Amino acid sequence: MPGRGTAARVMPVQRIEVTTRDMDVIADLMNQRYAEHRARVRCDDPARVDAGVRTVAAGPLDAALVRLQGFNYQAEVSPPDALLALVLLAGAGSMAFGRDQVSLARGDVMLDATDLQHTAEMHDSVVALVRLPRPVAAELAEEHTGQPARDLRFESITPVSAAAGAQWARTASFICRQLITSGITEISPLVADNMTRLVAGTLLESFPNTTMTTSYLPGPGQVAPSAVRRAAAFMDAHAESPVTVAEVAGAAGVSVRALQYAFRSHYGITPTGYLRRVRLERAHWQLQTADPAVGMTVAEAARRWGWANQAKFAAYRAQYGVPPSHILRS
Repeated sequence: MPGRGTAARVMPVQRIEVTTRDMDVIADLMNQRYAEHRARVRCDDPARVDAGVRTVAAGPLDAALVRLQGFNYQAEVSPPDALLALVLLAGAGSMAFGRDQVSLARGDVMLDATDLQHTAEMHDSVVALVRLPRPVAAELAEEHTGQPARDLRFESITPVSAAAGAQWARTASFICRQLITSGITEISPLVADNMTRLVAGTLLESFPNTTMTTSYLPGPGQVAPSAVRRAAAFMDAHAESPVTVAEVAGAAGVSVRALQYAFRSHYGITPTGYLRRVRLERAHWQLQTADPAVGMTVAEAARRWGWANQAKFAAYRAQYGVPPSHILRS
C-alpha cells in the first residue's frame, strides 16, 4: 500500500521570537509580517514597557502571540492582504472603520478582512493572532458549499454569536499551543494542512460571510462511476501528502461540486471524509505492524497521518472500538 513503507516527512517551521523595550522594533516586525500601518506609541513610564512577538509560520498558516504591555499602540492600518483573526488575551483595544467602532475587552475576538483603511488601538495588551491567506478560505468555502471561491466575502469583523466567538478563541488557542508554545522546529505537512483547514473552517463558521447567505445552487448532474473511482484511487495514492479537493477533482476530470455530490452518492461521505478514513486505516496498519524494537508511539503515528496530537486522535477509538495504545501493545 502506498505510503506504508516510507519514513514520515516533516518540513521546517519559520519561527521568530523578539523581546524588546524598543517599540519601533515591534512596529517594524508587525508591518513586515501582518499588515502595513503607521504606528504611534504613547508611553507614560518607559520602565514598564514589555514588548514582544513570538510568531511561527507553518506553510500558509501563521500564528503569533504579541505583547504590547506598558504602552498604548495606535495604528493607521492599510487593508491586509490576508485574513487576520485575533483574540485579545489581556488589556483593551478598539477598531474603527469610518464612523463604525468596535471596542475589545479581554476574551473578545475579531476578524480583520476589510478592504478599507482603518484605525486600531491597543492598550496594555496581549493578543493571539492568526493569519490565513484569503484563497485558502475561499477554496474551502467552494469545497463545502459550491459557492465560487471568487465570491467569498466576510461581511463583519465580529462573530455571528458569542458561541461562535468562543469557538474561534478555542481554535486560536489550540493553534498557538501547537505552533508557538510547543517550541516545535518542524512539522508534518499533513498536520500543517489539517491545521490550516481547521482555521479556515472555523473562520467560515464563526464570522458572517457570503456562504451563510448564498442562494440555492443547482446540482451538477450525473458523474460517471469511473470518475469516482479515479478520485478514490488518487486519494489512496496520495494519502500521505496534503491534498486539496480541487486537486482530487482535477485528477478525476470533474468539478469540485460534482465530486462532492458524487462521493455523497457513492460512499455516503465527502471526499475529505474519504481521505480522512484512508489515513486512519494507514495509521491503524502502522500501529498493528510496528516493530517494538523501533519504539513507535501513538503520537508519532497520529502526526504522520495528519493528527496534531494524541488527543485529536479520538477518531481512532470511534472507528476501531479500542484506544490506539491497545493496538500498539498487542
